Amino acid sequence: MGYVVVKISGRLLSPPRSDYYRILRDSILEARSFANLAIVCGGGPTARGYIEVLRDIGVSEAFLDIIGIAVSRVNALALALALMPYSPPRPIEGIEEAVEVALKGLIPVLGGLQPGQSTNAVAVALAEALRADIVINMLAGVNGVYVPPPGFEGSRRLDRVSYEELEGVIRRYPQLAGTYELFDNVALKVAERSKVRVLFVDGSDPRVLIRVLRGEKVEGTMLTTT
Repeated sequence: MGYVVVKISGRLLSPPRSDYYRILRDSILEARSFANLAIVCGGGPTARGYIEVLRDIGVSEAFLDIIGIAVSRVNALALALALMPYSPPRPIEGIEEAVEVALKGLIPVLGGLQPGQSTNAVAVALAEALRADIVINMLAGVNGVYVPPPGFEGSRRLDRVSYEELEGVIRRYPQLAGTYELFDNVALKVAERSKVRVLFVDGSDPRVLIRVLRGEKVEGTMLTTT
């Protein structure tokens, strides 16, 4: 079986809800029969709350990234504990360590890794390292990439998006700590160089992961090389 990297929006993980975590855990464990998994967790509203307060009082962007990383690792720890014994009971703190854990047949669960790099970039870099078949990017309440973004007049979902088109979409978002709502420039460049496919889906129902891996038709947007 090949590897699949699952990126989970922090908005889905925080604040934590037992019903969501239970279905997410069960979906991930069922998904192991279709692929070897690695998981990257975002920081979500808790991270953004800290970042907004600290930005208001003048803390530098580098340190805002650091607190975002810390919160994303708390989310990763919570999910890793929920997945025991199929995952080590701690967040993985580097790509090399994640690969080592994956090669042992366990599920590495990561948060952020370094300032200036979103958890989307972590997911794509990990997919590159594992030679993963795909990154499944589970968004919170959005079922793909929209042009223009949701909320704008004439907004429509794309079934497929090129690197150039996605670059135009994310240009609308500020590339600052706590603002990587969809994707970011670092993630896009890594995806482009490694030709990693990324599927954007709504992760509000975690069972979407099973549907994707079964090959069922799911509403979403695929980032492809063509």
